[in-house]
Amino acid sequence: MKILFLSNVFPNSLQPRKGTFNAAMLQALGELHQTHVVSPVSWIETCATRMKQRARLDPNWLPYDAVNGMRADYPRFYYPPKILHQHYGQFLYWSIRPTLNKAIARFRPDVILSYWLHPDGEVAVRAAREHGIPAVVMTGGSDVLLLTRNRHRRRAIQGVLQQSDAVITVSQDIQRAVEQLQIHPEKIHTVYRGVDRSRFSPGDQQAARERLGLDPEGKIIVSVGRLEPVKGHAVLLEACAKISQQGTPFTCYVLGNGGLHSSLSQKVTEYGLDGSFQLQGSQPQSRLADWYRAADVIALPSLSEGVPNVLLEAISCGGRFVASHVGGIPEIADPDLDRLVAPDNPDELAEALTELLDSHAPRGERAFEPVTWQESALQLSQILSDCCTRYSSGLTQQQKSRSSYRRKNRKIKQPV
Repeated sequence: MKILFLSNVFPNSLQPRKGTFNAAMLQALGELHQTHVVSPVSWIETCATRMKQRARLDPNWLPYDAVNGMRADYPRFYYPPKILHQHYGQFLYWSIRPTLNKAIARFRPDVILSYWLHPDGEVAVRAAREHGIPAVVMTGGSDVLLLTRNRHRRRAIQGVLQQSDAVITVSQDIQRAVEQLQIHPEKIHTVYRGVDRSRFSPGDQQAARERLGLDPEGKIIVSVGRLEPVKGHAVLLEACAKISQQGTPFTCYVLGNGGLHSSLSQKVTEYGLDGSFQLQGSQPQSRLADWYRAADVIALPSLSEGVPNVLLEAISCGGRFVASHVGGIPEIADPDLDRLVAPDNPDELAEALTELLDSHAPRGERAFEPVTWQESALQLSQILSDCCTRYSSGLTQQQKSRSSYRRKNRKIKQPV
């Protein structure tokens, strides 16, 4: 089977850590099938990066860990910023149509798989219909849980879900949200994301701290995620201020980049937490496992989530977490090891973090263990294969119906 993957959420030369979970998924699928990636890159991201770093998009760039002959195209996506969001599907289609058509003609995929329902999913469904192949769309959470709050965007997303041949969600919670958009349950499949268990595995805490240059005796909180409002770092900062006021010694390391870096830095100084709340920037995958092992507790105070890769990786490294009770997080949390708190509640977050920082209970076995990327890819592969079979069978039935209709309505020549 040949799979063409369409999504802007994928690593590129300007943002090498963007959508690494999709790169890992494609890498695992590539062990089973031929794959090709078309990943649009925003013209705004390109301009911003060129201004800051004087770097240009390399269209021939591939993720550093790409294997199995994976190929990728990086067409530019042009659109008016902050307006006409419901029409972004049309703007994306106009922007990448030449690249996408060339890729389809050259690669001849059996199915188009897309991540992020709008605008990516809209273009995937449209291209699939034009070329007579099935389209499967994936949702990670925010596109269904947040974008649909806008009625115009909701209508566009609903159309994508209805027109696709199958829908894949990463949690039962998101599956329920998709069903509420009047999508038939039989069309929806839940597949949890995988984890590279060879990289993310339990290890010695002290050895991990030594490799990272951290205090071997201190209490450590680690939070991983891009610095954007939805990830709740402002709430985490307030919670840490409350913990500090209680006299509990700790250091919170925040790993990630984003638009809130400057404002968070200012508030850290205002709260007098320069030594206790440290913005470490984005970290390579090779170091993340040690951060999880080094932590006494992982914090994820997001306002909205699907099933976060951060928590799957943390669990695989033997970590405990405090996270918001949102999305699919309750599906993977262990009540004996983790704590769930209400989103946007710094008091409750501070209390839960303090409890786990002071806890000396041994870390036992979990009720939920993440699957490997290979196991996740096998589930995806079966869904894509079944979708192709149903699509082909449906075309055959349509052809038979058309042929039967033509026979019934053919004019019969009368004998002279």
